[in-house]
Amino acid sequence: MKKLLLILALLASFPTFAMNAKLDPAVKMVESCLAEQGVLLCNDGITEVLKTVSLDARGEFVYYLKDLVVKNETAKVIVNLYEKLQVLVPVYEKLDGCSEWSCRDLKIFLGDVSIRYVKISPISSALYIELYKAQAVQSGRYGLLSTLSEKADKATTLADMDEMVKFAEFAKDYSRSIKDENYLYQAGVAIVRKVTLAALKLRPGHEGIYKVIFDNAEVANNLRIDSVVVMESNDRDALVVNFVASDSRIIKVSFKQAGLLGNTFFSNEDVYNNDDNQDIQSPYFKMELDRATMSVKGVLTSARYGKSTFSGKLEKSNISVFGQANVEGLELSQLVGKHKVKVGNYDMTLTIGKRTDDNSVYEGSLVSDNALITFSKVSLDSARGILSLVDSKNERKLTLGVVDVSNSPVFKGQFLNAPQAKILDVESK
Repeated sequence: MKKLLLILALLASFPTFAMNAKLDPAVKMVESCLAEQGVLLCNDGITEVLKTVSLDARGEFVYYLKDLVVKNETAKVIVNLYEKLQVLVPVYEKLDGCSEWSCRDLKIFLGDVSIRYVKISPISSALYIELYKAQAVQSGRYGLLSTLSEKADKATTLADMDEMVKFAEFAKDYSRSIKDENYLYQAGVAIVRKVTLAALKLRPGHEGIYKVIFDNAEVANNLRIDSVVVMESNDRDALVVNFVASDSRIIKVSFKQAGLLGNTFFSNEDVYNNDDNQDIQSPYFKMELDRATMSVKGVLTSARYGKSTFSGKLEKSNISVFGQANVEGLELSQLVGKHKVKVGNYDMTLTIGKRTDDNSVYEGSLVSDNALITFSKVSLDSARGILSLVDSKNERKLTLGVVDVSNSPVFKGQFLNAPQAKILDVESK
């Protein structure tokens, strides 16, 4: 009885459509592979049979395999197909040429199997880049991006996060270079953005003001940029890098959604590493941080000034806020209210509350007799006890540790003013 049930189950797993009779030997080999080893392609004789049949029959065999995968998808089946189809594609290319439908469909099928394969394989940027370039159609590339976006959510180590950023940074630029639709480029941008945000939580100490000098004196005189201000914003804008002329209090260029790969910051929305693409006129930057010395070296490129190299060192950061004894496990609602604080030498009132038009969103402000600074992006890192308030233009930020809540919240942290390239200490009065 058990044997009969097994046979019936196997029969149900195979396609019911009529196959070319000359494919019968190959089909029987596939059935045997599935019954005995739990895979589809375990017999090299299958390839030999395919060499003897017509182009249309080879195309039918691809559809036969597609149908089998739907009914028999397991990790073992996918790994086997991923390996064996790579061997089969050159055979189809030699016999039919990939201008014919049989070979095209096989390559598209391999692309689909590849997308399923990356769900179960170890994270590897080299593999993902290879598969991205091998996708036969734009929809396949987007499918791979979508799958890896989900996989990126599960990356928990800096090494894996760096691998995901390395792939996504390549993918977005590659899709732009081959003129894919813009939504593929944006999908790559989104992966870089969200993985960078996740990595920043594990790799603090990068925010702050870097005093820089441009190597070309003429460029330095024209740009007058003397500071690079790095700050985290909200989930949408993510990492923001501002190039500032502090003497005139002007942000010359600002990069939202910047990426972080290892210790290298880079512009994410714009191609930064494709010197051969003369059509890309937007400014871009790349800046490498030496965490031992907190010094930086980088390049800023724009259509007007070309490529300009710079170097510098971190002048002041907010790392002390992360190192102090903050109260963990709080909720943002516990911090609502008006709080007297000292910002540098200025007495001000910090207000935290919900927006009147949307009670699900918090906002904040710093107020004194002579100043009003509003913050539209308010968030709390409950695990670290750190409150962040950022203005709508990503120019000013409060990073506050909640050091006590016995009576009312007590804050200690910093206020960052990007246009002035200045950081002031903040503490409750």
